[in-house]
Parts: sequence; C-alpha cells; structure tokens
Amino acid sequence: MMKKTDSSYFNMNSFKEDNIRAVDAKFEAQKIAFAPLCFQAVRAMLELGLLKAIEESGDDGISRKELSEKTGVSEYGAGVLCEMMLGMNVIKLAKQADEERFVIGKTGWMLLEDDLTKVNFWFTNDICYQGAWDLTASVKNGKPEGLKVFGDKWTTVYEALSTLPEKAKKSWFEFDHFYSDIAFPEALPIVFAEKPRTMIDIGGNTAKWSISCCRYNPDVRMTIVDLPGQTAVAEKNAAAAGFSDRISFCTGNVLDSTTKLPSAPDAVWMSQFLDCFSLHQITKILKKV
Repeated sequence: MMKKTDSSYFNMNSFKEDNIRAVDAKFEAQKIAFAPLCFQAVRAMLELGLLKAIEESGDDGISRKELSEKTGVSEYGAGVLCEMMLGMNVIKLAKQADEERFVIGKTGWMLLEDDLTKVNFWFTNDICYQGAWDLTASVKNGKPEGLKVFGDKWTTVYEALSTLPEKAKKSWFEFDHFYSDIAFPEALPIVFAEKPRTMIDIGGNTAKWSISCCRYNPDVRMTIVDLPGQTAVAEKNAAAAGFSDRISFCTGNVLDSTTKLPSAPDAVWMSQFLDCFSLHQITKILKKV
C-alpha cells in the first residue's frame, strides 16, 4: 500500500487533478500523436543492431559513418533514426567529442538490458501492435476483431496460442511468465496454508504453476484445465519435470458450457485468468467453479 506521504506517480490524486500547464499538455499530446512512429523507430534501431552498436561504443560514442560501417545500414538511414532517438532521449551526444558522436542514454539502456522493458516491448510488437488497429471495432462489437492477424477461426487469443508464429509465441510466453513467475514464491505459502491435497489449475498454460506446486508440496495432486494446444505442451513439461503421476489434465474451453470441471477439489487456482475476460465471462467461470 502507498503511504499518504509518498509522492508517487500512481498517487490516486493525480487522476482527479488537472494541474498541467497548457504548453506541457500540448507537448504530452505530441508524444501521443507520434507514439506509433516512435515505437517503430525504436524497433528498427533494435532489429538493425544500431542501438546495440551505440551501447558497445561506450563513453567515446560512435559517429554516423562508423555506425553505418559497423551495422551495414546506410549512413542516411542510421542518421534519420538516430536523430529521432535523440529527440526521445534514447541516445545522447558524447560530451567530450568535437564531432557528433552518439552514446547510449539511460532510456536506451533500459530498452536493451532491462527485462521488464524488453518483455513489454516485444509483447506489444509481436502480439498487440497490428491487432490494435481494430481496437475501435473490438470495443464497439465486444469481441477481439484484431485477432484476425493470427487467423480468422479464433474467438480468443488463447485458442490461437499453440499456432502462433514462433516469434510471437516466444514474446507471449516471456511476457506471461515474467509477471506470473515472480509471484509464485509469495503465493505458494498462502495457497498451501490450509494444506490442499487436490487442486484444479484453470488456465494452466505451460504447467509452470502446477509444477511449482508439486515441488512445494510433496502430497498435492494437480489437474490442469486448458485448451488442447496448451494441455499438450503442459503434459510434456509435467513429464519432463518428473510429475506425470501427480499432474493430470482436463482438456476443454472453460467458457464452454459443455466443459465439466473435476469434482470436489480442495482448491481452485486461476492465476491471472479472471483478469483476461469480461464480467459476464468471469461470472460464468466462477459459477462453474
């Protein structure tokens, strides 16, 4: 919980007050107006190796010509991207150099090295970016219209997970695991405080939670409920971890009225599962549980 004395960006009062000066509001609005182009410029810097080359140049920095020679990108192309990165504070100019030489900025370092930033960036790029074009239609129609980027036969992204392109699949799971895995050590003692012997893991994904439970408690038996593509992967992972005898599977869509859950478990785990659906769908899941 935040203390009242915390001067935090997430202070709730910031949502109630609008004290920004008009000139600053206009500047913030320009950031929004150009945000998609800024994002793509960063992606180009990353994929072309330009940002990494600048980081590797250290405090001495690197000139446009040297950057072009090192990466194989035209001097003009490298220069255009670097000028945009300067405006975004991703890179800086070397202080001691007589000529224009680029050095990595703190923001640029985060884009290259910070795990949180990397999983968020590539998840946005590989999973969300193209589909976001249809956000207006998605909100209006109440369904993920942008999902057609990955095919036209899916009703939710979860059904598409096992068939995603490898790069997109990698970005999805790295994002998913980054946020869930760090919570496991704190969640496990709470979940096992009443010593459940059987647990249903709804939305078990790659079986990471179920495997963690089996390692934490030698007696618990887990049942993963998920779509066919996910349970196939989960079954392989459970076997590789040595828990085939304690992790079983119930394949099906929990939102489908025909999918029956195993009866009378001691506990049901849903992780972030309820964060991902509408109130109507959440109600259906909880009634089924």
